[in-house]
Amino acid sequence: MNIRRWLTGIIVFLLAPSLLFATLWIKKSLDDVRAVDHGLAGLAMIRDLGPLIRHRIETNKPLNVPQKLEFADSDIFTADETQRLQTAYAAFLSQTSRSASIRDARLIVRIITQSVKLSSITNFETVELTDLVDNTLLTVIIEASAMIRAGTHAAEKSAINLWDKMSIPVQGGQFKFAADEASRITSAHFHLLPKNKARVLKELATAYREANNRFQEAGAKLLMSTQDATRGSEIVVEPAQRAVQGLLNSTLTLWEGSIDYLVMDLEDHRNATVISVYVACAIGALVILVAFGLAILFGRSVANRTLEEFHKLGYHDPLTGLPNRRALKKTIDAIAQAAEGGATGLIQIDLRHFKALNHQHGDHVGDAALRATAEILIRISGDRDFVARTGGTEFMLLRRNIGSADQLCELAQTLTKAIGRERDIHGHKLRLDSCFGISVTEPDMAPGEQLIIDAGLATRSAKNKGSLAICLFKPEMRDTFEKNAEIAKDLQIALSEGSIVPWYQPQVSAISGDLVGAEALVRWVDLNKGVRFPGSFLPAATEAGYMEAIDQSVRHQAMRMTARLLQQSPIPFHIGLNVSANLLADPGCVDLLLEEVETAGLTPSQVSIEILEAVMIDEFAAAPTRASVASLSRHGFRIELDDFGTGHSSISSLRDLHVDRVKIDRSFISGIDTDPSLQKFTRALIQLARSLDICVLAEGVETESERQWLADNGCDVIQGFLISKAIPEADLLAKANRWNPAVVQFPRQQNFN
Repeated sequence: MNIRRWLTGIIVFLLAPSLLFATLWIKKSLDDVRAVDHGLAGLAMIRDLGPLIRHRIETNKPLNVPQKLEFADSDIFTADETQRLQTAYAAFLSQTSRSASIRDARLIVRIITQSVKLSSITNFETVELTDLVDNTLLTVIIEASAMIRAGTHAAEKSAINLWDKMSIPVQGGQFKFAADEASRITSAHFHLLPKNKARVLKELATAYREANNRFQEAGAKLLMSTQDATRGSEIVVEPAQRAVQGLLNSTLTLWEGSIDYLVMDLEDHRNATVISVYVACAIGALVILVAFGLAILFGRSVANRTLEEFHKLGYHDPLTGLPNRRALKKTIDAIAQAAEGGATGLIQIDLRHFKALNHQHGDHVGDAALRATAEILIRISGDRDFVARTGGTEFMLLRRNIGSADQLCELAQTLTKAIGRERDIHGHKLRLDSCFGISVTEPDMAPGEQLIIDAGLATRSAKNKGSLAICLFKPEMRDTFEKNAEIAKDLQIALSEGSIVPWYQPQVSAISGDLVGAEALVRWVDLNKGVRFPGSFLPAATEAGYMEAIDQSVRHQAMRMTARLLQQSPIPFHIGLNVSANLLADPGCVDLLLEEVETAGLTPSQVSIEILEAVMIDEFAAAPTRASVASLSRHGFRIELDDFGTGHSSISSLRDLHVDRVKIDRSFISGIDTDPSLQKFTRALIQLARSLDICVLAEGVETESERQWLADNGCDVIQGFLISKAIPEADLLAKANRWNPAVVQFPRQQNFN
């Protein structure tokens, strides 16, 4: 009786996990089929828009078709999505502007692709096609149409103004970015597609690139004629008007071809999945029969093995289901013992600004973002790759038998784009920011834990370079890390002893030479090594987590100095502070800065907050920072945009953030007095800022001729070695009351500030 119970228990113990795992796998496969069906339905809906878009491109007239969105009745959309589709479709049919109409069509496509999660069901080779379909190619049509519209409008005017001159280059730049991105994708990724299967698509891509080249040549004539034109008749718009129709037709044809290829690829994927389910069910039934026999014969052995499987659950991350760091180390040890030969590579992926995402949207959104990242890594990784989550925002991808490090770099590029693509997470439109560190063993060298350490060091270097950076490990990174560790020890002592101080670079009126302010720059006054500049210790401070303490110390000292200067001198003066992106992304940033200003005895208007132009690039990732900047402006702080002209900010961003002053980077100042091409660009930047009532400061002014040119062309304030290098607090306070503009030979005229 006891033996019978024991054997029954062994059978149940063996079959229950097997049946459970088999059921879950079949359910997942059927869910995949259902997801593919939704994707195919969505692509069919998108394909139905093609003739309507082509009609609009060829006639540039509103569409006279029934005002009914037939695909809105599908059960794959929520009520909110259906309403958004109906609204966008009505606008698409009635728009009088071609570019506005296609923009509404692009919105319809994006709603559909996001609803059916198209990017999640495509494979590695076709993931770029989803971006072509729901964004890039339609954007090319929109921006090309808008560029021609702007050029035609300006050519019809008797006299053109600054805004006419600005609108055409701005529109041209937006078109070129989208068109070149489409060319890059078709050139760099279409070769990954099967040769016979993708023959037609590759031919369409070639036709698009040729049409794009022809239009860009014509567009260059339009842009060059606009630069010096004073009347509309001087603008050469006809070549671009002739070339645009060919570009629009080839772009739309490539768009339709990309949809057809995605449909064909998804149908193949669906068929393969259905067949695998049928085969798995048949094999599963056979396995169950065999398992009964094996359970009876080897009951004790099966029970022990089952216990081992449960033990392995300690090797997995509960949130994402991926293996953890312990499992990664075990896998690396197994590769080393197997002595397979070839090189082994490891990619470390770290999600940046994740703390701000949790603060803004909640931990449940952060958890969903981590799961989404895990899904992307699993989808893009190869069959023999090992993917793990090894920390809070840290993932690893291990690949064995690689030919070269370039393979991992290309894979990292693909992952960067996939992770950074906009996605809907619990109703929030989010883009995840990431950086990558890569380490590779020597060929035929067994991997060990050093592979993980080296990938971590490469990731540190990538973090220092900023968002989307990819760094391959080099031995000098280990030396840098050890050196930074020593610097960090000394830095901790320097912070406690007050050796980290601000020095001040004066800012003066470009015309009168009057002192109007100063920028606070951090210095380490080391009694043994003298004055140490930021580049020698800030990387170590960042790695050690001391930047918040350094920034706070510099702000406090700079504000107290400003209060003392204003007490002893009647001159109007304000202090410029470089505030870190991490602080600006913190919800408590505004209250903290207001408290610091009040404690120092200043008003917000006496403090300039310097932000980098890169803050404006991604409105989703930078939303907390932009909110803080807008709130600081409302409270009276001066907002100063640093490195103006080197980034991608828009006129609307300058307006929305209430920027008070822009700082033109010294790369646009050096040699300005003798370089005509540089003069054109810098003059345009100054005119743009002043037309928006924004003050202009030029950095890096070193000669009187540069100063004179800037003053003659409307620059308000300058700083640089012509005026003074950064100086200690005592020197600035001593010079404030006896500031002598004659030192720089300035004529005494009205102060712009």
